[in-house]
Amino acid sequence: MRNLLLLLTMSALLAGCSSSMRPIGRGMPQNDELPRGSQGVERKVGKPYKIAGVWYTPAEQPNYDEVGYASWYGRDFHGKKTANGEIYNMNALTAAHKTLPLPTYVKVTNLENGRTIILRVNDRGPFVKGRIIDISRRGAQLLGFDKQGVTKVRVQAVDEHGRPPKLPRTQTASTAVTSDAHFIQVGAYSQRENAEIQARRLRGRGHEAKIEQSASNGRMLWRVRVGPFIEMLLAEEKLDRIVADGFYEARIFTESTR
Repeated sequence: MRNLLLLLTMSALLAGCSSSMRPIGRGMPQNDELPRGSQGVERKVGKPYKIAGVWYTPAEQPNYDEVGYASWYGRDFHGKKTANGEIYNMNALTAAHKTLPLPTYVKVTNLENGRTIILRVNDRGPFVKGRIIDISRRGAQLLGFDKQGVTKVRVQAVDEHGRPPKLPRTQTASTAVTSDAHFIQVGAYSQRENAEIQARRLRGRGHEAKIEQSASNGRMLWRVRVGPFIEMLLAEEKLDRIVADGFYEARIFTESTR
């Protein structure tokens, strides 16, 4: 009888431990990953909340488009739960926002250097006046402001594939069609030899670079480019890879082909 009671007690303890230790969601995302799908947590808008005497009211904002300042957060929060129960990895592509639903995907453009990436908003913040988004350390590295800490950005709501919100039904197909081409420019040089050196470096990392001649302010320049890309999302994904390979001055240029 004593052995039976001991067995039942141990079983209950183990069951309790396994229940309390069971992780919420999928766990920590991989480095350089843009987490997609539910990640094991329910999407939520959230109730109004108060921080340091200021009230914030989360809401659906499918056409969100705002310019302001971004900061980044890292090691102090690494491995901890975000506001919606996901696990924060400072090396994944996520962000914090005060009022967007969790999760929401956003396209963030660094207005100081033209770099653009897609991030998953799964946390709340930053609660600092004048800042509109707090970005993971890896996101800040890809956007090129991890050293300075703060930069001016444009933040736009997109879907998990980086596509803009669906057009209103009143908008006709003819007005929705665009004919823009997107290029990733890694440099513009006054001497072709320098352009060829940069193009060889890019090709050595597997990027199909080409050299184009152009005139600017009365002088000839040699531009090193990758592309064109018809869809901005493809250009942004390629830009991320190029920046990750060490070409930090790369940026996207959009030109009309009409």
